[in-house]
Amino acid sequence: MHFPDWNPSFLEPILAIGLLTVGFSIYHFVAVSEKVKANFVRKYGPTRGHTKAQWFYRYLGSMTIGVIPAIVLLLISGKNPEAYGIAFKNHSTSLAWIFGLGAIIIPMNFFNSKKEKNLAFYPNVREKEWTKAMVAKNAFTWVAYLFGYELMFRGLLLFSTIPLLGEWPAIVLNASFYALVHVPKNLEETIGAIPLGIILCLITITTGTIWVAFFVHITLALSNFFFSLKHHPDMKVI
Repeated sequence: MHFPDWNPSFLEPILAIGLLTVGFSIYHFVAVSEKVKANFVRKYGPTRGHTKAQWFYRYLGSMTIGVIPAIVLLLISGKNPEAYGIAFKNHSTSLAWIFGLGAIIIPMNFFNSKKEKNLAFYPNVREKEWTKAMVAKNAFTWVAYLFGYELMFRGLLLFSTIPLLGEWPAIVLNASFYALVHVPKNLEETIGAIPLGIILCLITITTGTIWVAFFVHITLALSNFFFSLKHHPDMKVI
């Protein structure tokens, strides 16, 4: 058996890819577990149980995909958070990207959210009557989940693979993993994740921070949530 030579520069990208694989696998298999879902249904009833489960999955994903891997990688690598894009800088460029992409995403989601195909899946939480507190909590769970998501993809994974692979191979690898984690959703989102993943990587490299990708992703998710809730014929805010 041939064992390839080891280079210390391999450790960081291997850790990032390994942590993503383990973290997303934990999140995914818990999220599709009928046993976990049944526990929520038994405790809260069918509808509210589904709601509580969705919120739990998002908090879990935030931790296993992003927060815990970040702690592990920071401790092992000895680097500071800024090395992985966790820093506020290049404010004017970042704000220009956030508002520019937001101006495209929000009207696009407004019209897309009316489609029957979208309303069959969104909002993920299928409550018929929403209190304002529920709307706020659902939005917050999205923010928490997407923080973990972007912390991993545009933070840990991107910045740990660039030194070894170079920018374009790291971007393609990133977008590929990003598309793969959308496979459990649907074909449309999986395909859409490829150009979005590439764009967010390019912006992150340009600005040196994950926050543009984070806020753009929040804009995408929350505008779709709010518009889908508004347009869904069987849902209302009370």
